[in-house]
Amino acid sequence: MSNIEITNLTKKDTDNVIEIFSTAFKNYPLMEFFFKDTYEQSMKHLLKSMCDEKSIVENLLLGAFLEEKLQGVAFITPPKLTTSNDNTESTKTASEEQFAIAIGEEALMRIEAYSNLKKTNKPSSPHFYINTLGVHPQSHGKGIGSALLSQVHQMSQQHSDSQGVALDTQTQKNVGYYQRFGYGISNTVKLENVENWFMFRPN
Repeated sequence: MSNIEITNLTKKDTDNVIEIFSTAFKNYPLMEFFFKDTYEQSMKHLLKSMCDEKSIVENLLLGAFLEEKLQGVAFITPPKLTTSNDNTESTKTASEEQFAIAIGEEALMRIEAYSNLKKTNKPSSPHFYINTLGVHPQSHGKGIGSALLSQVHQMSQQHSDSQGVALDTQTQKNVGYYQRFGYGISNTVKLENVENWFMFRPN
């Protein structure tokens, strides 16, 4: 099997990140809930906001390269931010404001409802949070997702404060996948018609 290289991505990788995530999450329940029939355009705005300089400085954007081509991406929030005061008001960046205008008020409200649900169900102890992990469909079964997860697990184990890694998923198939890596279900909550499984893997 070819070697998979995991590296930190930067803003210059935005176009490739958009390609990976847009393809990986097409017809995914949460994205359909967010964007309804405006998926293609809205997803691009969401991913551009995610690749904003401020976002990349505060979070981790990991890329998995197979034969020097980006095939998987994970967007992760480190312990300091996952345990910060959620009531603190932060100034919106220009890209965040553009994103809010581009997707419309209804989609923004659905995203905020999910964000609030996520805050309510995240672990109280310091942890890494995998917000999004996507693999290009043509590279499924090649160990891309496993390599990204292993990297985050290693980062958590080496971090002085982190107690583990948390994530959420919206498909039963993914639940079984993550359980094979040691994740347990901490809660299951429905957001309108979308089932959300919140999971945690202790170090």
